[in-house]
Amino acid sequence: MSHKNHKNTEIRNFKEFRYHKETKHKRRISDHDTKKLDSLFTHPFWGLIIFIFIIWFIFFCTFRLGAYPQAGIEWLMDSGAVLIHNNLSAGWINDFLSQGVIMGVGSVLAFLPNILILFFFLSLLQETEYLPRAATIMDKYMHRIGLHGSSFIPLLMGFGCNVPAIMATRTIKRKSDRILTMLMIPYIPCSARIPTFLLFSGIFFPQNQVLALSLLYFGGILTGILMAIIFKKIFFNFGIKDYEIPLPLYRKPSLKGSVKNMWDAAWQYIKKIGTVVLLAVIIVWALDYFPLKDKNNPDVNRVSYLEQFGKVVQPTMAPLGFDWKMSVSLVTGITAKEFIISTLGVVYHTEDERHAKVRANTSLMSRIKEEKVFNKANALSFMIFALLYMPCVATAYTIRKETNTWKWALLSIFSTIAVAWISGFFAYRIGLMVFM
Repeated sequence: MSHKNHKNTEIRNFKEFRYHKETKHKRRISDHDTKKLDSLFTHPFWGLIIFIFIIWFIFFCTFRLGAYPQAGIEWLMDSGAVLIHNNLSAGWINDFLSQGVIMGVGSVLAFLPNILILFFFLSLLQETEYLPRAATIMDKYMHRIGLHGSSFIPLLMGFGCNVPAIMATRTIKRKSDRILTMLMIPYIPCSARIPTFLLFSGIFFPQNQVLALSLLYFGGILTGILMAIIFKKIFFNFGIKDYEIPLPLYRKPSLKGSVKNMWDAAWQYIKKIGTVVLLAVIIVWALDYFPLKDKNNPDVNRVSYLEQFGKVVQPTMAPLGFDWKMSVSLVTGITAKEFIISTLGVVYHTEDERHAKVRANTSLMSRIKEEKVFNKANALSFMIFALLYMPCVATAYTIRKETNTWKWALLSIFSTIAVAWISGFFAYRIGLMVFM
């Protein structure tokens, strides 16, 4: 780049920065109006009621409104799978495209509308400067678990993604508060878990889906609080240092800014599907597809490499009601939670389906409905396990990076897995008594 072009770029960037700064300033609400709004939004009672309603409304829109475009994407995936299977000659390429790519990647892609809606509302909360008010409302409740109200903002950000939420703990002044908040964040249900919750709640709890999903979300938060109390007693058993949470002036929400943030989140999600999720699907499909049946012994049942691995893991997960396929999907989910759905999309098929005509409806939901292994009890256990164990490798690495030691990262990994297993076990046993 020439010096002149470089200078022009700098001038353009400065003008854009000044424009955004001026725009933000123009959108500021006056100090008088901010105080009037704060008298309601930070009220000890009404502020809490409003906050709970806002969270519920976000869940409702994310799950209910997102269901319509989700169904449209599933229909497109179904049509694509049928078209490829019926028009390509039989063989591994046909199976890879129809059974692997479309059923694996498509199962994750179908939940893009829900991710868009969630990030749109989170962006609105950030745009209006409501998040510091939520932290103020929760301050006294956070004190009861040995944390400051400022810890609540990173926790709230965890609904989008746990990784930036952990990085946001840098704004917390006290080191012990930072570490405790980091250990809580993996229990906050991030957007990557949404597909798993939507899939199983939609199949097994369709009449009470919003209630089931809300209970999962609040259950994750309560579990994080409980673990924070335990860790506080063990590692940081001393008082709380009080400091004020700055409350900036409210801003009028920018639809353009919120849509841009929503698009950025969608683009990141699509890129992830097109790269790491696709790679995971290829690996899982290959492990599930090979070795092929022995032509000399066609009556001998084929045991894939993936099934062999799954049978090794299954005894550990059997008390929770999981078969080897469910167990394998949770193992791949350690890398990234989207892999749970993509793995389920690959492994749940009938053996003769590879060579028969693909059914008219190939969506993962319809396939799981037909699997006899599933019931309300183990579906509930599966959702709870997916909710509580370490969200992804990136989260663990970020904890290590932010604390400069593997001590807290390893504690987070093993404690979340242990809590997920114990919670899933009791959920399955209670579910058998209630639902069966």
